[in-house]
Amino acid sequence: MIMVSTWSAIVLAATLPYQSWTTMPALYISYRSLMVLTVGALLVPMLLVLGLRYSTAYGTWPPIGVDTWAFFFGWYVAFFLGLFFPLRLRSRAGPAAIEEGARQANFWVISLSCAAAIGAGLMTYNFAVIRGFGFDVPITELRTIVMNEASAGYVGSWLGGLGRLLVSAAAVAWIVACLKWRDLSWLAVSVLLVSTIAVFAYQAKFEGGRFFSSAILLASFFATVGFFVSDVSRKRRLDILAVRPTHITPVVLLLLMSVGVASYNEMVFVSRGAQSAQKFAVQKAADDLFSKKVVQAVGQERLADNQNPLAIAYLQYASNFDIDLSSARDNKEIEATYGRAMAWIYLTQGINEFDRIFQTENLKHAVGRYQFTQIGQILSKLTGTDMRYDVANNLPNNGTYVTLPGAIYVDFGAALALVLAALAGICFRVGVEEMFAGASTFLAILAPILFVVVATGPVTTLVPNLWPCAFWIALTQIPIRTKSP
Repeated sequence: MIMVSTWSAIVLAATLPYQSWTTMPALYISYRSLMVLTVGALLVPMLLVLGLRYSTAYGTWPPIGVDTWAFFFGWYVAFFLGLFFPLRLRSRAGPAAIEEGARQANFWVISLSCAAAIGAGLMTYNFAVIRGFGFDVPITELRTIVMNEASAGYVGSWLGGLGRLLVSAAAVAWIVACLKWRDLSWLAVSVLLVSTIAVFAYQAKFEGGRFFSSAILLASFFATVGFFVSDVSRKRRLDILAVRPTHITPVVLLLLMSVGVASYNEMVFVSRGAQSAQKFAVQKAADDLFSKKVVQAVGQERLADNQNPLAIAYLQYASNFDIDLSSARDNKEIEATYGRAMAWIYLTQGINEFDRIFQTENLKHAVGRYQFTQIGQILSKLTGTDMRYDVANNLPNNGTYVTLPGAIYVDFGAALALVLAALAGICFRVGVEEMFAGASTFLAILAPILFVVVATGPVTTLVPNLWPCAFWIALTQIPIRTKSP
């Protein structure tokens, strides 16, 4: 009797955590409310960017043309109209599709992770050996060399194109992993993490990697939300209090990775700032044309401050964008908040740079070659003629952010850009609904990618970085025979 009572006590103690999770109070919200929250999540970055743009702590941006604002906001209006358009596409979000996706999750996470790791190896070999850069050239210097080579006519190699295509599989691997986290084995998670380290190491050494790494993290967070919704919702309602440890685990992992990426980005900003200050000091001593322009825009007195080199780097960088620096903080304050100052420019430059393009008369549109640069490279290889879009001659601001609506405008013009916005909204809505239902359809896996592209749209376009993911998502739709449990 005592043994039975003791055993009962042990069982009760062991099941208390489970009972505490299952007896929590419920708080339900509908799928419609979830869609409204998703729209809110897309609007937050836009409101943040617009708010920062009118902050004058680090300078004042020139005014924007009314027609530019009209097109910019019109693009987002078209997207949201498409999102709420009462159209229902045929979906595979039934039980069979959900079960099929669950069984194949480990296969695809491992396969895509291996593809990304191979791609990182190929790209490392391409940069270090084929192109002869080795491992000693600093990333800032390397990026300058690569951009100069591209301007001189270098169209890349088949090895580089294949490597980049393979590397993009990492984003899809993370999305599939987060959507099917409950079904993942330790082997799949381990292979995914090792592959991620390999990809990040290559990106950090040879390409910078800020955009791609940040995009993967943001897409993965959104996919984790999809996993939580599909795991605990019933009858198109979600109990937002039904959180389990398995829902928290991927979030914790992604947060740790985010800290690492943020630290890396800050290090890149500071390193580039120090090098920029040194380069400007040499130019100023030589009294070249660029330094004269900066002195005229900033003022000799502020540039004579040798105690705050990062502030000097910021001021000369900001002068390139015709920012009025009379309202900017003093050099000491800019030096202390250099990271925030550079983030302010990076986050807010897009709309002004797009305005310069939108006001350009007789602009030659790229017909897809601006964001889908590989099209021009492939045509150049096939024809023997440079078929790439000439950014330097066609656009007034080579190498700057021009927002997502701006980039689509450069490619296709205003009318087609608005049509594409509405179509993107329709696809996003269907994808989110299927993702919330736990399906593994093409649009369900694409939904986190679309979320990232639209959310970062007020700053820049990530289409050139992420469009190859569509190839890998399409590949996951191929049925793989697996043994039934």
